[in-house]
Amino acid sequence: MGLRHVRGYIELRRRFESLSLAAVCDLHREAADHVASEVEAATGMRPHVHTNFDQMLDVERGLDAVDIVTDTRMHHVFALKAFDAGLHVITEKPMGITLGMCQQMREAATNAGRKLAVAENFRRDPMNRFAKALLSADVIGAPCFAVKVGLGGGAALMHNTGWRARKSRAGSHILENAVHDCDLLLYFLGDIDTIYAETDVCFKVRRRAGVAGQLAQFYQHRVEDEFVDQQEVEVDTEDTAFGVVRFKSGVVGQLTFTSASVGYSAGLSSVHGSKGTLLLPPSRVGRGPELRLDGRRESLKGEELLALAPKFELDDTTAAFWDGKRRMASYEMPFEQIDARLVGIEYQDFAESILTGREPEVGPLEGMKALSVAYGLLESGRLRRPVSMDDVMSGAVSAYQSEIGVA
Repeated sequence: MGLRHVRGYIELRRRFESLSLAAVCDLHREAADHVASEVEAATGMRPHVHTNFDQMLDVERGLDAVDIVTDTRMHHVFALKAFDAGLHVITEKPMGITLGMCQQMREAATNAGRKLAVAENFRRDPMNRFAKALLSADVIGAPCFAVKVGLGGGAALMHNTGWRARKSRAGSHILENAVHDCDLLLYFLGDIDTIYAETDVCFKVRRRAGVAGQLAQFYQHRVEDEFVDQQEVEVDTEDTAFGVVRFKSGVVGQLTFTSASVGYSAGLSSVHGSKGTLLLPPSRVGRGPELRLDGRRESLKGEELLALAPKFELDDTTAAFWDGKRRMASYEMPFEQIDARLVGIEYQDFAESILTGREPEVGPLEGMKALSVAYGLLESGRLRRPVSMDDVMSGAVSAYQSEIGVA
C-alpha cells in the first residue's frame, strides 16, 4: 500500500499541512526511490530514502510518526520499534498478524503515551457515512438481519503478491480482504457476540499473473521476494468462509467471503429491518445506498433518500476532500482519486489525534475488533463450532492463530 498511501499524502498536502513526509523505507531501494520521486514531482520536496528501518530511526531524529505499509507479518515488529523510539504509529489493516501481536502493539502505544491508528479506509467513504446516517435515522425500522456476500478472485494469486500465499505472512485472504467488511459491519450494527463458520482452502495451488486493470498502476514498481521464478505457487491460507454471526443487539448476520469463485463475481451488502431493506453502497465507487420499503415498487435513492436523513452531514475533514460538499447521495470520480482521498482522510484524522490528544477514529480497539471478526470466522472454521468474539479478541480462542509463526 506504500504508493497508494503516498498518493493519499499528496491529496492531503493539497488541503492540509498537518503532516510532511520526511523519509521512505523499503528493503529494495528502487521501490523506495520510485515512491520518493512521486512525492517530489507532486510537492517539490523529496523524502530521504532508506533501506533499513532501524537505521532510518537512528538517522531521522526529527520523526514524529511512522506509517507501516508492509506485509501484515511485520506490522507489530515495526510498530513496537517505533513506540520504543517515542513515535506515533499508523499501520495498514489488518492491524497485526495475530490478535496477540495486536495486544502487544496496543499496550506499547499506551505505555509510550503515543497514538496508534489503523488505516481502515472503507468507512471513510462518504457513501458509507450516508448509509450509517440512514440506519441511525431508523429508515428501515428495527434491524432484523444483515447479509454480506463477496464472490470473486479465481485461480490467480491476489495482486500477484507472493507473500499473500503464506499464512505466516498474510494470515489468510479472510484477513486481507474481508477485514474491511468486518469493520463496516461493526460500524453499521455494533459489536458481535458469537460467530460460526465453515472455511476452506479451495485453491491449494495458484498461478502467478500480472496485476491487471485499475490496480496495476499501484503495484508495478514493487520488487517481489517470493516465488519470483515460479508460475504456480502452493497456498496454505484459507480463501473461503461461510459464516453466521449474532450481534450483541440481537441482529443476525450471514457472511460469505471467497476469492475462489472462478468465472463469476458478485457482491451483496444489505441490512433488513421491520420497515424495509437498505442496500448498502459498494465502497470506493460513488454509488449511493438504496432503500426498499414494503409496498413500494421503486427504490428510494438520490435526493429522495437524502431527505430521510436531514441530520446527515459530512465532517469537516471529509468535506474538505470532497470539494466542500456536506451532503450527497452519490458522486462521480475515478477510482484512483477516491482511493487517494480516503487515505488522505486517514492521515488527517491521525494528525488531528496527535495534535489534539483525542483518539483516532480507528484506533487499536476498533482495529482489534474488526480483526476478531475475521479471525472468528477462521477460528470457528478450524474448531468446527461457534466461538465468542470476546474469547477470540482476548486470545482464549486462538487455535488457528497459534499455527502462525511470528518474529
